[in-house]
Amino acid sequence: MFNLVQSSIYNLSQQKNLSLKTAETTFDDIFASDKKSYFITALLMGLMSKGITIDELIGFFNSQTKQIPSIKTSIKAEDITENSGTGGDSLKTFNISTTASIILAAEGIFIPKQAYFAVTGIGGSGDLFREFGIDVFKTSNPTIIKNTLEKIRIVPYVANFLSNPKKIPGLVNFLNKRAEIGLNFITPFHLAANLLAPIRIKKRVYGVYDEHLLKLITQLLQRVGYERALIFHGVDGLDEVSNIGPTLIMEFNQNKVCQYRLNPKDFGIKKSKSEDIKAHSREGNVFDFLRVLYGKDRGAKRDIVLANASVSFYIMDKVKNFKDGVSMAAESIDSGKTRAKLAQLVGEVGDLKRLRTWEIKSRVV
Repeated sequence: MFNLVQSSIYNLSQQKNLSLKTAETTFDDIFASDKKSYFITALLMGLMSKGITIDELIGFFNSQTKQIPSIKTSIKAEDITENSGTGGDSLKTFNISTTASIILAAEGIFIPKQAYFAVTGIGGSGDLFREFGIDVFKTSNPTIIKNTLEKIRIVPYVANFLSNPKKIPGLVNFLNKRAEIGLNFITPFHLAANLLAPIRIKKRVYGVYDEHLLKLITQLLQRVGYERALIFHGVDGLDEVSNIGPTLIMEFNQNKVCQYRLNPKDFGIKKSKSEDIKAHSREGNVFDFLRVLYGKDRGAKRDIVLANASVSFYIMDKVKNFKDGVSMAAESIDSGKTRAKLAQLVGEVGDLKRLRTWEIKSRVV
């Protein structure tokens, strides 16, 4: 086993690319056998230092996909989407895509929402949901995912947690070791792990932290079977649609790809400053999340959430343009739909008493 792994690591150290099959088999072997995390750390660092190729990334994605069970639901694939991105943004914003996901669910879109914990930021989606008593370790269960998604239209989970840990001790040990020692460099997990899904998704948006990843991630989405997608990068260092500067976008529908640039005015929102959307603490993340969803924040944080909900509405054919998507998201908040949807979700898989406590602390009630 380790002959192939050692050969792959050596080739990477010599700036040589791995074939798709070699990359996939290397990850298969390393996830199954590397119980000390030495080899996987070297492999990941080698890939990122050299510059990961599309074949190497698909090899990683395929290896991960084989470990995740398929979940069948009564929902049409055309009605399901996801909006998690790579993470790794340089500005360390509050949980924008998580906030937007509640709006999408409130407007009838089904969201199996990847919700991992913070690696490079202050607080990840998993950290946020945990404050409301939602344990993504527990919700990462095929039955809970199916039932919650069909009933509530949104369920937070982590795709990797659906894998049988006995078959991938190398991966489990790495994830534990990374958290233990604070190993937080960008890896292929940032690039592709949030694209893993046990449920068929045909259309989605995906934010990337570096504009040089736009083409790579677009190719990945096309080659793993997505029919329509919008991949974006906020040029200020965001893996979100930006309201503090331009956003670079690549959009594809089947095999047709177009690239363009949008500014805040294209969404009908004001241009803001980076300080206005930054996260400052995990507690502050919760406050921002609730204040936007409950209609108490009327400033920059609300605007950036509206813009990011808008692109999902657009890609799901709910609206014809981004300004209409912003209007739909704003109406959802102002009508109380988003507040009700959050309560539904917490009531189903979390703790309403904890939500009430946070509502009082954040002064939204």
